[in-house]
Amino acid sequence: MNEITMKADTYEDVKRLVIEIGILPLSSFIPEHPSLESLTVHEQWHTGLETDPWLWRDRLPGDGLAAYGRFFAKKPLLIDSELFPLIKNLLEDPYTVDERYSDGELSKAAVDVYHAIAGNEGIDVKALRSATDLKSKESKAEFDRALIDLQSKADIVIAGITERLNANGTKNGWNGTCYMTASHWLELHGIAKNELPTPEAKAQLRALLKEKYSEAAGKYLTKIFKL
Repeated sequence: MNEITMKADTYEDVKRLVIEIGILPLSSFIPEHPSLESLTVHEQWHTGLETDPWLWRDRLPGDGLAAYGRFFAKKPLLIDSELFPLIKNLLEDPYTVDERYSDGELSKAAVDVYHAIAGNEGIDVKALRSATDLKSKESKAEFDRALIDLQSKADIVIAGITERLNANGTKNGWNGTCYMTASHWLELHGIAKNELPTPEAKAQLRALLKEKYSEAAGKYLTKIFKL
């Protein structure tokens, strides 16, 4: 990757870079690999302006340009919409959430969260906690773990944000994160699924890593995806 091009001052810049980079974590945890944090100026963050990268991370999935979620390492990532079907293919489980629950691989909280999202695509996190009876302070860790478990198998994605408004329609408090099933996000944006058999899907990702990624980043991602 050409480091000279590795800067994002505007939303148009980051749109181009997501396509170029493919997998763009928010923070720098993949060895020798760019992140949204490393590509942007610290002073731009959390300003609420159009140049705020914190807002871009939600705008990209809303525009169908990148899937957003904690797909591995429990870290938030943006994945180019053309690459995401391949990544989803490698992360997803062949069994349904209910079957995985029956096999003891998923918690009841995760199943309840998934069905609440599937029944109300784009649901706000606050409404999601209420719908699953996981809104108490004691349930927060269980709720957060359920979200990460579902994202790690690409069952769900972060779909964007919703503004919290008071009775007068004025913004009141922090924006809320919204979730939808990954399959719905793909369908919503007209993105075809990747249905290659696992060996072929792995071969495709190996070739991509060799072509576009540093040796250290490729080695890390090879381990993550068991290539």
